[in-house]
Amino acid sequence: MEATLTELRRDTSRVVRAADKGEEVILTEHGEPRYKLQRVQAIDWKKAAAALRAIGPVTFLPRK
Repeated sequence: MEATLTELRRDTSRVVRAADKGEEVILTEHGEPRYKLQRVQAIDWKKAAAALRAIGPVTFLPRK
């Protein structure tokens, strides 16, 4: 979906609802794409912790 910044100000709920449904919303200013609005994905903490454990131990380089 594409919306102008004016449309966003006037009809915020419609624009946000589209993003909430998973649609990517491109916000334009003077006909040029400026911003992308999309739903933030919830973090699966168990999956993230498993991915970190799979990496293994990390060795940090000494500071200079």
